[in-house]
Amino acid sequence: MKTIATRQIARVVSVLLAAALFSPIASADDADDIQSVIDTYLATETTDLKKQAGLMTDDRTFIAGGARQTDNVANMKSQMAGAARNKELDPNATVVVTGEDVMIRVIGSNAAVASFYRYWNVISSADSVREGRNASGPPNDAVTLVLAKMGGDWKIVHTHQSPIVGLGQ
Repeated sequence: MKTIATRQIARVVSVLLAAALFSPIASADDADDIQSVIDTYLATETTDLKKQAGLMTDDRTFIAGGARQTDNVANMKSQMAGAARNKELDPNATVVVTGEDVMIRVIGSNAAVASFYRYWNVISSADSVREGRNASGPPNDAVTLVLAKMGGDWKIVHTHQSPIVGLGQ
């Protein structure tokens, strides 16, 4: 009698373990993959906005400065034009963008929310300073990204940026 009960318990435990191992739940790998998306997002802010656009869906919602845009293709074209103009104004400026205090929350198997403080560090070239054309980046801001797992890849589907206030920018 004990042997049959023991076997049944073992089967139930085996089924539960298999279900837990193979169910579509979030893993530590998801958080690492999302961190990689954030790292690429920040690294491409000043170098390759086309590559950055590839991290997003074409219908990504973008909220900043009190405006909401839902056509990511048009939005990224506008950002590329602004970046080109900044490069034209000071081609030798050095710009470093960092993300601080990153928090990632994976929700289920295909959704996540990430937030971080984004800091723009702009160093104008000597020529620009002499000519009174100091380069400047966008304001430092708090960023929230909503990501969805699509075809095995994490994509940014929503971005919200708000200026940082009162944190000793």
